[in-house]
Amino acid sequence: MYQKFNSISRQHRLIYLSLTLLFLMLAVYARGGATTSDQYSFSPLTCDPGQWNNSVYYSDDPDGCPDMVEFYLLPSFVDEENSELVNRLITAPSGMYGWADRNSGLTDRSFTVDLDSVDTVRVLNSPGNATVGVNSRSKMSTKNSLFYYPFDFYNGEITFQATDFQTKSAIPSTVTVGKQSLSGWILNFSQTGEPDSESKNKIIYADGLAKISWELKRANVIFIAIILLIFLMIIALVSGFTITRSISYGNRPPSMNLLLWLATILFAIIQVRGNFPGNPPLGILIDYIIVFPVLSLLLLLGIANTFFWLVRADWDIENEKPI
Repeated sequence: MYQKFNSISRQHRLIYLSLTLLFLMLAVYARGGATTSDQYSFSPLTCDPGQWNNSVYYSDDPDGCPDMVEFYLLPSFVDEENSELVNRLITAPSGMYGWADRNSGLTDRSFTVDLDSVDTVRVLNSPGNATVGVNSRSKMSTKNSLFYYPFDFYNGEITFQATDFQTKSAIPSTVTVGKQSLSGWILNFSQTGEPDSESKNKIIYADGLAKISWELKRANVIFIAIILLIFLMIIALVSGFTITRSISYGNRPPSMNLLLWLATILFAIIQVRGNFPGNPPLGILIDYIIVFPVLSLLLLLGIANTFFWLVRADWDIENEKPI
């Protein structure tokens, strides 16, 4: 008796340990979303004492900042319906053009900002006013399109340019990426080029035409959610097949309750498919290899059980009159 109790106790400990490890793996792996960047994009522009004194970008700003425009790019959301990545662009001037404020900047000298994404946008920043923020809508490429959901990923490039309104000359610029995360997505920004010696790991675009590339893919939590939903489908299919097989071998009688249960499972699978994160349209790869086959097999099991129920000879055995 003692050995049996000890064996059961060890089994319980093993189950608890397995569940604990599973939850820890999910906690570490199931990231809801993140924004990453190269070393040139996360750190903002600095104006340390004497940092820009010998730079061609510096004139006579009392704060020691260069005559430059810094573009802050803040991730906002992914518009899956229109296949667009939406970011918020905030302009922070420095030197003769103004100074950075908490969430924008104040303008001392007029300059325009041109943004090239889905639509070309131009905004004018006037002296004495806060700089104008705009939304950047970048089209998500279809090279690895939604058909391969959830393994689809997208990439693109955003360009900005600042121009002095009086002289029509380009203003040197730099780009900084905010650390906001997009739920369900991993977004990575990168720039090409080498930083100037005085900029401290910031790439300066002397011609004013700043560029930054981005890559977008599904976060790990989406994969886990898809795996769990597919697992539910497979469990429903296996259970329906097991019961039907038992009925066909005569181990248990067919019943109307089973037919209703199979019909409920069939419609539940459709509901599960509708709950895929991101609401992907019908006709993606996962539909052809998993969803449609599961629905078809469940429908066939329902037809088979209907046949077994119709040909059953003892269906009214409970009401059979004694001889």
